[in-house]
Amino acid sequence: MKICLVRPTYGSRFQVNPPLSLGYLSASLKANGYDNVSLVDGSLYELTPAQAVDACRSAGVPDVVGIQVYTGSHSWTKSFVALAKEAMPSTRIIVGGPHVTALKGLALEYLGAGYGVMGEGEGPIVQFVRWLEGAIGDPSDVSGLIYRKDGAWMHAKTMFGFVENANDLPTPDWELLQPHKYFPYLEGASVPLRGRNATPVMSSRGCPFRCTFCSSGLTNKHVMRYRLSRNIVDEIKHLRDQYGVDEVFFSDDNLTMNLQRAEEIFDLLINERVGVHWRAPNGLRIDRLSEPLVRKMAASGCYYVGVGIETGNADMMKRIRKHVDLDVVRNAVALLRKHGILVNGFFMCGLRGETAAQVEESIRFACSVPFDRVQVSNFIPYPGSEDFEDIFGAGDPATYRANVMAFQEQEIIPPFQEMSLPEIIALQKTFIKRFYLRPRVMWSLLRTMRFSQIKAILRHPHITRWFRRNQKWYADK
Repeated sequence: MKICLVRPTYGSRFQVNPPLSLGYLSASLKANGYDNVSLVDGSLYELTPAQAVDACRSAGVPDVVGIQVYTGSHSWTKSFVALAKEAMPSTRIIVGGPHVTALKGLALEYLGAGYGVMGEGEGPIVQFVRWLEGAIGDPSDVSGLIYRKDGAWMHAKTMFGFVENANDLPTPDWELLQPHKYFPYLEGASVPLRGRNATPVMSSRGCPFRCTFCSSGLTNKHVMRYRLSRNIVDEIKHLRDQYGVDEVFFSDDNLTMNLQRAEEIFDLLINERVGVHWRAPNGLRIDRLSEPLVRKMAASGCYYVGVGIETGNADMMKRIRKHVDLDVVRNAVALLRKHGILVNGFFMCGLRGETAAQVEESIRFACSVPFDRVQVSNFIPYPGSEDFEDIFGAGDPATYRANVMAFQEQEIIPPFQEMSLPEIIALQKTFIKRFYLRPRVMWSLLRTMRFSQIKAILRHPHITRWFRRNQKWYADK
């Protein structure tokens, strides 16, 4: 079996990093005897759908093409699938990822794919290949599989692919991913990297929280699964020794959720003098920190973390079910900065039901807390989130179907609040200006600024989107 794994093109190489999820799929396939696995990374090479199809065929027509689909890459994927069917009619095409998990058959109908996977794909991809070989008798026995039967979309007996124990998985297939190819693109826009060669590492999966704007729980079932501390540090050592990695991005949703385990990781990094810098760009849970932990974070190489706040308004905090105490935020940011760790606060503008006055509270809160940086995003209802389901009318199947198909075809979002997208973007710009145009923050930026950062800022998708005449919720097709 020849298996080709594909990551779509997202329209920007800003901070493009190795696709860990595809590395895990490849490692799972190879652990089960399927060694003929290739990778086509459209994001790294900015491939058109036609170029990606040619790349898939470069080493011979594959038996299986697996595509990772996030919302925003669905239009590219649709074009790729149509071209791949024409060029490789004997190839089975299977799609997975958050977009497919959230929208199920509606996603496959739009994409034109014959098979999809809901949930985590490491087990399902192996079972799918075994079914194609005849070792599994019926597609309904392939965990998480969506497939056509008698003109209707069917679901496997086990509807979700799910990894119960993260330690049952092999480490990502770094030989396939070739992390050195991504070094030139992993850059810091507001805070420069301290290492020269950075790559992501995932030490855990899952998130137990149920924020209304977030869709991650759909795939991970709100269950935390932790890799052994020893395995994580050994992987970092391998990356350091084999590829020259000197900085790690922990890509966990909740790196410090288990305080004891987090301390074990940092102790190993310290005691074994691993000697890498690290940051947590996805954001730490601000109320899962303690002074002993933060001290070890700094000693083990941490210099920069993101923390998810989202809003400085207490009523909005309750509505989105973030459950973060704003007073805890002040204390935790001060604690991190005490130990020399720079802090980036994540905020959003235009949350569902949010008013301009509530955004003003967020601005004042951000400016009152000693954040070193802030990242301000406009709210986007992502498939799989509670907000998306409500906005798109999940309670009425006919309405939901019509809305979702229109969204996939034209990125149309039903009206859900008083503020328009241009108004939200104007507030977003105001937020950023008022935070950054202050002497302390300006001095911090100027003191550390590099030419590479200026280029990175100008390439940032959020920045480039501001200057388009026709603003859209998602990236342009």
